[in-house]
Amino acid sequence: MKRTFPVIALFMTVLVGSGQPVRESAATIGPALQAAMDRSLPTSGAIGVSAAMMLPDGGLWAGATGISHEGAPLTTGMLFDIASVQKNLQAALALKLVERGVIALDDPLGKWLPPPPHIDGRITIRQLLNMTSGIPDFVEHPKSPFSVGYVNIDFEKMWTWEEIQSVFIGEPSFEPGAKREYSSTNYIVLKHIIEKASKSKLPALLEKLLLRPNRLDHTLADFSRPVPPRMRIAHGWFDMNGDGVADDISGRSLNWVVSLAPMLVYSTPSDMVKWAHALFHKKTVLREKTLKAMLDFGGPVQGEPLMKGYGLGVVDINLGAMMPHRKDVRVYGHLGSQFGYMTFVGYFPDYGVSLAIMSNRGCDGDSQRAIVIVSVAVIDALLGHLGAKES
Repeated sequence: MKRTFPVIALFMTVLVGSGQPVRESAATIGPALQAAMDRSLPTSGAIGVSAAMMLPDGGLWAGATGISHEGAPLTTGMLFDIASVQKNLQAALALKLVERGVIALDDPLGKWLPPPPHIDGRITIRQLLNMTSGIPDFVEHPKSPFSVGYVNIDFEKMWTWEEIQSVFIGEPSFEPGAKREYSSTNYIVLKHIIEKASKSKLPALLEKLLLRPNRLDHTLADFSRPVPPRMRIAHGWFDMNGDGVADDISGRSLNWVVSLAPMLVYSTPSDMVKWAHALFHKKTVLREKTLKAMLDFGGPVQGEPLMKGYGLGVVDINLGAMMPHRKDVRVYGHLGSQFGYMTFVGYFPDYGVSLAIMSNRGCDGDSQRAIVIVSVAVIDALLGHLGAKES
């Protein structure tokens, strides 16, 4: 659910360059990227890192290094919790319903739901999507599982919509439309609007409208059934007691997060670059007008220096906040951070290159450093093949 790790800018910048077309093939770039991952992992503190890249021609590279758990090497086919990266999928799903006339971006919340306490019924679907509603972020609430400490989470608890409203949704942070503030609560409210309007559960709708048509067959969003045998989930690691040593936290119930998250999605880097390639490069997911609306970035986003702007479920990433000499770089996508996992999925329009990097260590103090060290090595190797120059 938590969404950003500021040091992501350190490794994303190396994709920036001359803007010349990519001429290398995935087959020639891949071995160098894999070697960079293998070489950097031992000193990084990461448990495992899986990555994938898709070139403009659809050429795909995928690589993995490290372990899922003791005795089990991490593989490119293993799934990770993509955390807030799911917002991009949920937004695309909402926009598909807009295209079909089921909902409209300027529909007020009150048209579809009895306004919850403290929520203005005039807030529109657009304002939920682009973080301008003023609804506060439940993730930061003192009683949120993301705030009470991992060891204090009631993993078996199934949160109801009524409890979410009464416990987590307080007075608004600002008047609707007044500014932009990142809040995952927007996408919980959106989930209920989508399900009411479509008369379908969100995971089933995602499968029907986005996963199957785009052949994302290693992406899982329906946790009402056992995980299919063909899917293997990478064990997540997190420093539970603050001693600097990551612990394997897999095996606990997902009830708490399935019931609380806007939508829980597990996927692979390969599926996520296929998704970014289809959505942003081939432009086959949404109509041109709809995609333009998705990429209508507004900002700044309060308290999020890496977010130059936020569109409809997509971040315009501000690399200049940490790397001034990269201030003109364009990259958009989404970031995700959850107990045990960290994810970046981005599209670099100057190159037509999609990139996904996932780590099975997340949310503790050393997880950001770990993924950065490996990622910098991988992207540096990629940079040499692309012939990119500093801006």
